[in-house]
Parts: sequence; C-alpha cells; structure tokens
Amino acid sequence: MTFQQQLGIAMTVGVFCLALFSSMGSAWQGSRQVRDNLIQQSMRMAASLATQSKLALLSGSPENVAEAVAATLAFPDVLRVEVLKTDGGKLLTKGVLPKGEADKPVLMQLATREAYLESESDDAWRFVAPVWSTRQETPFDVVAPTDELLGHAVVVMSKSTLTRMVANIFLVNILSSFFFAAVFLVVIRLLSARLTRPLNSLSSAMARAEQGDVQVRTSVDGPRDIQTMAQAFNQMIAALQERGDELERHRGHLEELVRDRTTELRMAKDRAEVASQAKSDFLARMSHELRTPLNAIMGYAQILKMDRTLTDRQLNCLNTIHGSGEHLLMLIVDILDLSQIEAGKTDLRPTPVDPRTLAAMLDDIIRIKAAEKQLTFLTDCGEDLPTALLVDEKRLRQVLLNLLSNAVKFTMSGIVSLNIKLVSRDEAGRQVRVRFEVQDSGVGIRQEDQQRVFEPFEQAGDARSRAAGTGLGLAISRQLVRLMGGDLHLKSEIGAGSLFWFELDLPLAEQPGASVEMPIVSVAGYEGPRRRILVVDDVAANREMLTELLGALGFETQEAVHGQDALDKVLAAAPDLVLMDLAMPVMDGLEATRRIRETESGKALPIIALSANASHTHRDQAMEAGATLFMSKPFDNAVLLGNLGRCLSLTWVTQPSVDPKL
Repeated sequence: MTFQQQLGIAMTVGVFCLALFSSMGSAWQGSRQVRDNLIQQSMRMAASLATQSKLALLSGSPENVAEAVAATLAFPDVLRVEVLKTDGGKLLTKGVLPKGEADKPVLMQLATREAYLESESDDAWRFVAPVWSTRQETPFDVVAPTDELLGHAVVVMSKSTLTRMVANIFLVNILSSFFFAAVFLVVIRLLSARLTRPLNSLSSAMARAEQGDVQVRTSVDGPRDIQTMAQAFNQMIAALQERGDELERHRGHLEELVRDRTTELRMAKDRAEVASQAKSDFLARMSHELRTPLNAIMGYAQILKMDRTLTDRQLNCLNTIHGSGEHLLMLIVDILDLSQIEAGKTDLRPTPVDPRTLAAMLDDIIRIKAAEKQLTFLTDCGEDLPTALLVDEKRLRQVLLNLLSNAVKFTMSGIVSLNIKLVSRDEAGRQVRVRFEVQDSGVGIRQEDQQRVFEPFEQAGDARSRAAGTGLGLAISRQLVRLMGGDLHLKSEIGAGSLFWFELDLPLAEQPGASVEMPIVSVAGYEGPRRRILVVDDVAANREMLTELLGALGFETQEAVHGQDALDKVLAAAPDLVLMDLAMPVMDGLEATRRIRETESGKALPIIALSANASHTHRDQAMEAGATLFMSKPFDNAVLLGNLGRCLSLTWVTQPSVDPKL
C-alpha cells in the first residue's frame, strides 16, 4: 500500500475507535446521572405518600389516603402503590406488579426514618418509606413521648423511562462522535493528500531515475523536510548526470587507454620473462662454465692424491686444492639451487625412504666432522617410525646435512644431535606426521638475528664462523622444507645452543629396495680382462684427466671430441662402456646417445652421461635419450668408480687409502 493508504487506514481505525469508546463512556456516565435522579425523585414521592398516610393508618381508614394514592399512581412510570400496616397487612393497594413478580413483605429498616430503595429488578424499583407518628411534648408528660411506627408506604416504579433515556443518550453521543470523526477524517484526508503529493512526485522521479533518465527533476514543495529531500535528490541527479557526461567523454578514449595499458603490461611481462630466462640461462651457463674447469681441478687433485710417493707437504697442498674446489662447488650448487627455488623450477621427486637408513647415512657423514672437533654426535630414531616414507630423499638429506653441518661448525664443545620421531598418524593409517630436530650446544643465536639467518647471504656468529660458509644453507633449507609442506623453525638462546626443527606430513610407502653400497673409496685395479672405455668430451683437459685416471686402474681408453666422433668409433669398434659428455659441438651427447641406441651393437652398451649442468631437467633428458646413468661434474672419483663397477660388474682390487677422501 502507498503511504497515503496506510496513513488513511491507520487514522480511520484510530478515529472511529476513539469515537466509539468516547460515546460509550459518555453514555454510561449520562445513564448513571439519569438513574440517580430518577431514584431520588421516586424516594421523595414515597416519602410524600408516607406523610399523607399517617391519618389513614392512625384511623385505620383507607379512604383517608385514597386520594393521595391516586395522585401518586398518576405520576409517570408508577406501577403500584401500597399502604401497609406495621404487621404487614395492606391498608390500601392499587396498581399492578411488574411482569413475573409477586407480592412480597416489606424488608423493614427500623432504624431509618427516610425513604429507601428496598429492591430492584430488571424492570422496576421498589421504594419503601416508613410512616411514623409524631407526638408533641406537654408540660404534663412525665416521660418524653416517643414516635411510633405506623406502617409503610410502598411505591413500585418502572425503569422504562430510564431505558429510553439511556438509549437516547447513547444514540446522540455516538452519532455526534461519528459525525465529528467523519469531519476529522475528511480534514486528515485532505492534509495527507497535501503531504503525500510531493512524496509521490519524488517517488515517481526516483523510478524514472532508476530506469536511466538522468534529466529527471522533482518539484520542491510540501513540508520543509520533504523539500530538503527533493533538493538532495535533484543535486544527486545533477551530480550523476555530470559524472555520466564525463564518463561519456572518456568512453571514446577508453579502448585506446586499455589497449595502451595492455601493451605496456605485455611488454613488462615479456621483459620480466626475458629477464627471468636470462637469469636462469646465465646461472645455468655460469654453473656449466664453472663446473667444467672444476672437474679437471678436482679430478687431477684426486689422481695426484693416489700417488704413494707424495710427501706430507705435497699431500697437504693437494688436500687444500681439493677442499677449496669442494667449497667452490658447494657455493655454485647453493646459488643454483636458490635461483631455481625462487623461479619455481624445483620439483620434488618422492621415493620410498627408510628414516633409519637415512639417519645412519647422515651419522656416517657427520660423525667424522664432529670427531675432528672432539664433539659428541648422537642420532635418535623413534621406535614407532614406519620403515618406509614417501619423500624426496635428496632434498630431505640436503636439508638435514645443512642443519647438521651448521650445528658442527658453530659448536666448539659439547653435543650435536639428530632426532627423528613420529608425531601422529591419520585415522586411515596412510599418512604420518614426522618431526625432524637438529640440536646443538653451541654459541646460540641472538633473538634479533633469528629471522635474519634465514635470508640469503646472511650469517650469524663471529667473523671466523661466517667466513667458513656461503650464507645460503638456511635460506635454501627453509625453501625446501616449505616445498615439502612444512616450515623450518628455530629456538635458540645465547650460550645455550640452538634447536632447528620442522614437521612433515608424509605418506606411507612400500618397503624401499636395498640401498646401493657406498662407492669404493680406494682401488688399485680390477680383476679380469682389460675393458675398453670410450671417453667423449670436447674439453681436452677433461678427456686427459679421465684417461689418466682410468689408465692407472688398468682400463684401455679411447677418446672422442664430439658426438659424431663418438658414434663413428662405437660403430667401428664397440667399447665396453662410454663416458658421454652432453654439451659438445657438431653433435651433442643426447643426440649421440640416441643414435648409438639405434644401432645393433649399442642397444646394450652402458652409457654414463656426464654434464656440468646438474639440474633434474638435464638428468631426465639424458635418461630419456637412453643413458644408463647420469653424473654431474665435477664428481668424486670414488663415485665414478662405483658406477663403473655396477655397469661392468667389476671386482675391484683395493689398497690402503692415502686419504679419507679417496
């Protein structure tokens, strides 16, 4: 309903209810007054009759009161008149009783001398007035005379006049109330129409504005607050119209602006992609270029360390060369890992891993470093740990080695420990939550440095400790842990050591296969006939290093300078094994490997791919091309000999090791 309709209904109901209740109240009050007046008049009439009945009652003659009774009956609404003796006997009775009523004795009130209402029915009143004799005092009376009750005068009055007058009062009241209510409603109707006219105009203007008409305006009239609303609406529409005009002016240039902005964004995206690709290419190229000379440096250092005629000074120098090469290699690997993680190019390769075997491997590596500093190294694996978890073993081992190496480096005395324990299992029994902890009793890390140590190239500790690292280990470790679904946390106090820990949700896996035995660390040759190995590399220093290493162990070697040369020599005389470099001119190692696999003699030929690019992508490409194994440069000679032994099923002839690294 409209505002006017709602206001009209509310006012109509309210006014008519008010008129009805006020007229009923007024009629009730008027009827009470009329009733009281009629009762008082009737009691006076009964008292007058009682006064005129004294002589008749004293003489016992009805004739003396007949005229008074007739005069009383002549009054309107008088139905019956009775003059009664004190014993209740009737001296004179005239008139009729109300319908349905019978004669009844008078209920005398001896203490009263005034007329009173004895009883009342729906149709009539019964008034009684006592008749008393009045005696005058004389000087001869010894005792004061007393009045004597002679009888009663009874008047029965009809209520017809009262009923008629009450009805008239109610009818007049309600008619007058409803008349004035109707007049008031007409006035209210006119006033509401005047009030709602500007509201209707404003509502109509709003409806047109909703349909898109920005030219609409509403008249400003009516009460002050409605005028304020109308002015505000007109101002709002004017502002919208102005903005619409402005938008219309800019609409013509919008497509051009969007096109220019899109072009800018596309160019920025292309520049970012080019920069990212250039960064990746630069890092990959630098990694390749740095690994290539390192391969010869570390390879010849290991070959020279095999010489039994070296003096202690020469051996120390070679150890320094080899250790510095390993440190440089670690720096290269860390920088490449960090760039790949930041570029989102690091993929996890989950495999079944036995946590106890992993802990034992880490124990073998770290215990030697801890023993050099006279530290106690402890490992603890929970008894309830599963025997096989699905996780990227290489990345998990890298994280734990980083943490353990840091713990050993920053601990001067005391204990370094590795704890692996089960936290929880899921309800289905297919996944567990495992906690890895590395704790030390070292110098600790200040509170203000605890977040900084996870940033790239940031380190804590004294100058000597910082000089021994790259500042990338913790940054890489945190990123790798986050890739595996956890986060690396630190708790440390100065002088109380540090605790690094993280938790991983790992699926259960089938029992992992037997682990590959550790590579042979020191060999003098092998049993059986001489084996011929084809060394393929475009860098002469790398070929010479491998040729010298293999020749010292009794292998017959042959060299090829690129992939096409290698393919020709395999077809001419199939070797027992091929060491294939991947990045070469004329024909790269991948294509050469594919071509060799297509020949009859090359289908079962062991091919070990060598590359200074150590990424998973290059490894996968080599394996897809047909390589038997993949090794990244520079490599440890012991690892190379271990792979040769696996591929050729060799039995090595060992000798005492000159250095633990061999």
